[in-house]
Amino acid sequence: MIYLAKKELNLIDDRIIEVSDEDAHYLFKVRRVGKDEPVFFYHDGVVYETMLIGATRKEGSFEVRVRHEVAYRGPKVFVVIAAIEWQRLEEAVRNGVEAGAHGFFLFRASRSNLPETALLKKFQRIEQIIESAASQSRRRYMPDIRAMGRDVIIRRPGRHVVFHPESDAPATIEQFRGADDLYLWIGPEGGFGEEDLFFFEKTPVSFAAFRTPVLRVENAVTFAVGLARHAVGYRTEITLPE
Repeated sequence: MIYLAKKELNLIDDRIIEVSDEDAHYLFKVRRVGKDEPVFFYHDGVVYETMLIGATRKEGSFEVRVRHEVAYRGPKVFVVIAAIEWQRLEEAVRNGVEAGAHGFFLFRASRSNLPETALLKKFQRIEQIIESAASQSRRRYMPDIRAMGRDVIIRRPGRHVVFHPESDAPATIEQFRGADDLYLWIGPEGGFGEEDLFFFEKTPVSFAAFRTPVLRVENAVTFAVGLARHAVGYRTEITLPE
């Protein structure tokens, strides 16, 4: 099965999908798609089941055969991650998408080592990573990413869980069950500083700790999202062929 999740889709007359550049290279050079092989495109709540009808070295056309309306049911899981060194942030986001996160919020913690100005300049690259990871993991929901202050994020409705290695409360599946959206706060290397903890003490958050050796940020994101998604489940209206 070939599956591509796209933030933008070139849909012609509601029946033809055209691809070029990186998508064409991936489909024709890497996957070597043929006319008898279905290709699924996900965009804006719809999965388009298509067949190849024409291709050149750098472009391709796919005819839409079936449209699958997709609706996610259940609480969403968001990762609130402190700004860290850029390459590691990319890996953390990629891991979070593949584990099932619905979106990411980036903020500056007291120990963050990535300036906010540098963060904003890199957003296009990280959105490409989200597309790639969503395609690889066959996501039926395209995560998004935003950068904002922690005082704004904390006011979003839902349950906010702060992962802090010195907490006495172990992270458990039962902690994440319920109907509310989840916001999983992950700190930078060295964890949250005293300034961050003082901020959290004034807000209605719960704390949790992994009962593991200390994890790198990238691995902590995978662990936290996987645990939360296992608790809330993942249900859609359709099941696509594997």
